[in-house]
Amino acid sequence: MNYRTVIGFGDKNVEYLLQKFDELLREPNMLGIKNAHVSGFYFGYGQCVRFIFIGIVFYISALFIFNEGDDPTDTYIGVYVLFTAALGTGTSLANAPSVSKAKEAAGIIFSIIDEKSDIDTRSDKGIKKITNGAIEFR
Repeated sequence: MNYRTVIGFGDKNVEYLLQKFDELLREPNMLGIKNAHVSGFYFGYGQCVRFIFIGIVFYISALFIFNEGDDPTDTYIGVYVLFTAALGTGTSLANAPSVSKAKEAAGIIFSIIDEKSDIDTRSDKGIKKITNGAIEFR
């Protein structure tokens, strides 16, 4: 995208810029790997808890059917309801790191939106006509 700008520094400097860019990306890359491991742990934990819970529930329901003489249809309807609840819990736990990142990003964006502007667009004060068209950065 900025190929012309980079080449404008000269062939000799392009290698230096690429090396510097690679060095600057090392820390964010390591942070991304760390966050991926944390997300993977939460996802694996959520899946593990879900399937262990489902296994225990099916085992207990089989005991009720064979030992207590419960109706299999009613028992498995109850198991299905518990299975659906466990599925939702596992999915929610897998997304826990993303939720905290989203809250942090939203806080930054809302602080920018709520920032008081020094320019009042409804005011009649100041110059309204542009004559020169020059832009000055201070």
